[in-house]
Amino acid sequence: MTKIKKTLLSVLIAAGMAFHSLPLLTSAEEAKLIALTFDDGPNISTTNDILDLLEQYDAKASFFLIGDNINSESAVSVKRAYDMGCEIDNHSKTHSNMSKMTPEEIQAEVAFVDEKVTEIIGEPTKFFRPPFIDTAQVMYDNIEQPFICGIDCQDYMPNVMAEERADYILKGAKDGVIVLLHDAAGNDQTVEALKIAMPELKKQGYEFVTLTELFERQGETPRKNILYSQVAKYPCADYTLHQTIDSADTATIPLDKTLLSELGDDYAIEVNYSGNANPPVIALQKWSSTPSVWKAIQPFYYNGERAVFLASDIQAALQETELNYADLDGITLSAFGGEITLSDAKIMLKSSDSSLIGDVNQDHVFNLTDVIMLQKWLLGVGSLTDQKAADFNHDQIINIYDLVLMKKALLKNIY
Repeated sequence: MTKIKKTLLSVLIAAGMAFHSLPLLTSAEEAKLIALTFDDGPNISTTNDILDLLEQYDAKASFFLIGDNINSESAVSVKRAYDMGCEIDNHSKTHSNMSKMTPEEIQAEVAFVDEKVTEIIGEPTKFFRPPFIDTAQVMYDNIEQPFICGIDCQDYMPNVMAEERADYILKGAKDGVIVLLHDAAGNDQTVEALKIAMPELKKQGYEFVTLTELFERQGETPRKNILYSQVAKYPCADYTLHQTIDSADTATIPLDKTLLSELGDDYAIEVNYSGNANPPVIALQKWSSTPSVWKAIQPFYYNGERAVFLASDIQAALQETELNYADLDGITLSAFGGEITLSDAKIMLKSSDSSLIGDVNQDHVFNLTDVIMLQKWLLGVGSLTDQKAADFNHDQIINIYDLVLMKKALLKNIY
């Protein structure tokens, strides 16, 4: 063993006394992640009411600030949110439609907020939400931060009461979803909606996280030219390739409905694409009926280059339209609003065992990043994406010995 190997292992073993031995959680026990986000603050009323609730439920959230609302009083609320572990993000200076602005105007809108936020918390904003969800390529080209949307809970409409707003939150909740809400001054109905929704979400196993933590724990890096409403984990780490379908015309890819019917619940469809901010959809088509049917299914996962559709989502759409595979005239992968190029589609089948040992961040590679993630988790300052992959000695306990074995395995691959 080289001197470097010995030194690294000695440091790890010596550090063992600082670590805890923690039981391995089953997948059923792993928290589902949800990101609450709030637009149109800051202020000293509604913003603080929401912060009180976040403290009550040990929750974190992300606040998208309007620059013109930042003053000496509301800055105190911003600092309070930041000190609680919440994230401070950008919603433009004036909350104007920005798609028709010049590059210089766009940059000025975002820079104003960043300067104000930096004065308060010492760092700029992490993400950007376009006012009115109005986007254009000129905005993507001139704004550095990733773009965030979220599920619409209609809490900006005065005739939508707290119970309805809570219902929108609860019905839209799933692992990785981003919830779009508003902490504008006087928006008391959203505060009341959170009093209904947050305890129920906690009961259902959700953990409230910032957007940065959501991306990190889902194993994703935010990209340009995408408007995110959810950040799902890549779902096919435990799938194997069954069939590749090459694209004949690059715009659409027909799928075999008979094959999909035979595969049942255990398949996923993965497609590689390029050329548009919107991911492709799967369209269920029945043109031989009156009225005709065209049902678009959004991908469970997408990252700007790759999209994945799950069998369960396709089957849910069939149930919604009261059809089965045999009833359809076609199932097609295609663009949904805009131009897109499809290179190929892969039919993937679920495998019996999924975890790549050591790949605790589920990026399909075992490397130093996984070691760092496990070490931080054992120290109580981080999280694991895949706990099963960290159990190197298969004793259902994750502790310093797993970290040592992981380091040895990595060094063996390097040297």
